[in-house]
Amino acid sequence: MSYHKLLARQLKKYYDDDNFSSGVSFAGFIDAVNQSYIAFDRDKELSDHAFTVSQQEFADINQKLHEEIEYRKLSVKKLKETLNNIKFDNTNAVDGEYGDLLEIVDLLNDEIRRRKEVESELIFAKEEAEKANIAKSDFLSIISHEIRTPLNAVIGMGHLLLKNNPRPDQEDNLRTLKTSSDNLLVLINDILDFNKIEANKLHLDNAPFNIKKLVRDIVTANTNAANERENRMSLVLDDRLPDYFLADSLRLGQVLNNLISNAVKFTQRGFVSVRVDLQKLKSDHASLHFSVHDTGIGIAKENLENIFIPFMQGSTSITRQYGGTGLGLAITRRILKLYGSDIHVESEPGKGSRFHFVLDLPIVNDQAVNELQNDIADFTLKNKRLLLVEDTLFNVLYATQLLEGWDASVDIADNGEIAVAMVQKATYDLVLMDLQMPVMDGYTAAKKIRTFNKETPMIALTASATSDVLEKVIEAGMLDCIVKPFNPDDLIVKLKKHLYA
Repeated sequence: MSYHKLLARQLKKYYDDDNFSSGVSFAGFIDAVNQSYIAFDRDKELSDHAFTVSQQEFADINQKLHEEIEYRKLSVKKLKETLNNIKFDNTNAVDGEYGDLLEIVDLLNDEIRRRKEVESELIFAKEEAEKANIAKSDFLSIISHEIRTPLNAVIGMGHLLLKNNPRPDQEDNLRTLKTSSDNLLVLINDILDFNKIEANKLHLDNAPFNIKKLVRDIVTANTNAANERENRMSLVLDDRLPDYFLADSLRLGQVLNNLISNAVKFTQRGFVSVRVDLQKLKSDHASLHFSVHDTGIGIAKENLENIFIPFMQGSTSITRQYGGTGLGLAITRRILKLYGSDIHVESEPGKGSRFHFVLDLPIVNDQAVNELQNDIADFTLKNKRLLLVEDTLFNVLYATQLLEGWDASVDIADNGEIAVAMVQKATYDLVLMDLQMPVMDGYTAAKKIRTFNKETPMIALTASATSDVLEKVIEAGMLDCIVKPFNPDDLIVKLKKHLYA
């Protein structure tokens, strides 16, 4: 049957004899046609997978979809106007003259053909965006490993040298080395953490920490930079503050370090003030007000929101003169939002800025604090035999000195294949497994070990900080992971958890 006869039958289906003879609006018919050709399964795929592309890529595709919707509305409007002008003779509605109907059929065919072409273009754009996103993730994983692996050795060796009673002049040099390496780690973490935030995979850990010590350590770490810029620093901690809280001290420290280091960086021969005040105190919670004030260059009113946009700063001259990734404040805001808080700023060009926020945190009781301190102070691996699977010499030296310092017996395997053979021949209390190694990687080695050994706990040691690394580690049969460079106290917590649980 021809297209025009099918179309005429559809018209008769939607309208009675009176409607056909009077030539009233055919909006119902057009709406039905519109619904039929826009119900493509691929549209659903686009919406289902939209979260996998980056913000800019998603914005581009979204703009194309918006333009297509507007074009569709215009096409439907024109078709309705054309149909409204058709006069039907009920006696020959199917067998009569169909010049106008054929024109409409051609219009509909053209519209459907164009719609499918646009759909194909959008699907192609989505697939290309997904490929780019995968390539970005692969790049971040590689660059993370290649940078963090040597950085782990730098930070680790500096930690060990500081513990070995250096001369005063050596201690100054080592602390400078530590500050520089810590700052480099912050820059790397900013990029990697932003990637996690973009994928909605940044999660907060909860562990007891000393709030006063955390703030003092961050201020101290920024003191050298402040002195170089001839700034005076002030720290005020409310005397009523409890000592210990439960939160993610790494993320809170990241927030404070971003704010304090920015204040120091944008102030010359001025003053930087850091305050932590107790706003409310309950039996098990406290509201803390954190404030960082400086007398630096300040921010123009029209730029106050721009500074929280990723990779954006107050102006292009800021980037050239002061450097930085433009991610610190964006990450700060998103971390605080995970805590149900937000960052606030007051600033005036030439007079300085004040950044502040409020956190409501659980208080940790004295008994839990004492247990934590005793765990770290009295920690020992005496009579424990561990297998360290690591191919980088400096990391082997660092980890071995730490583990042997806790009285552990340590065997070394420099790739996964050797590790599998050693676990088959000997009994170990725990395996520390690097992930990226020659011959056989850590994931493969862990899976092979689990085919004949289900009991020995394995912890991944990884320089990769991508958002899905923990999922892959668990899937391979390991129980946990620790990201290099790591704090020795963090390693103690992991070892104690899986050795003495």
